[in-house]
Amino acid sequence: MMSMMKTLSLSAMIASALALAGCSSNPTVSYVDPNAVSNTTINYSSTDLQTISAKMVDEMTSSPLVARITANGNMPIIFIGGMQNNSDQQIDTKALTDAISTRLIQSGKFQFVDMSQVDAVKAQYQYQQKSGMVDPQQEVSMGKQVGARYMLYGDISSINQRNSSQQSLYMQVTMKLLDIQSGLIVWQGEKQISKTAQQKTFGW
Repeated sequence: MMSMMKTLSLSAMIASALALAGCSSNPTVSYVDPNAVSNTTINYSSTDLQTISAKMVDEMTSSPLVARITANGNMPIIFIGGMQNNSDQQIDTKALTDAISTRLIQSGKFQFVDMSQVDAVKAQYQYQQKSGMVDPQQEVSMGKQVGARYMLYGDISSINQRNSSQQSLYMQVTMKLLDIQSGLIVWQGEKQISKTAQQKTFGW
């Protein structure tokens, strides 16, 4: 009888442990404000993406030279030339340039062409004109696309330092707007981000 009670007690303890383990592997998920400051880590974060994109767009739209090319309702056509990540941070450069181009389009001052989809557009042209599946009156004519006058591009660099009690991260993001016809830089902007983190009780 005693042996049976011990066995039942041990089984109950194992069941309880497994139940607790199951609960710990299923964390509670909740939605948070996507615009809230992210300070979970010193590394590049969503807050940095929002800060950089807002800063770059504000500087660009307020530039006297850019104001000149967008005067009288003129909407210059721009394409993204790319963002070079020369930093030690893991940065989704496409997400950053998408955030910047979205803000610029929403400003109502610029138009963008998407060079990343050129191959897909070519394939659609060929399908419409050569497949025999499309009504000739509905075909899109080749050679009618508008050309971009300006290229927006940039680069990211960083300095990451650490000692026994503190870690610091410095990031610099530079963007340029190039006039393709003249080769002149119409605008150049820069955003600097600096963070520090104190060492925790047990490691970083």
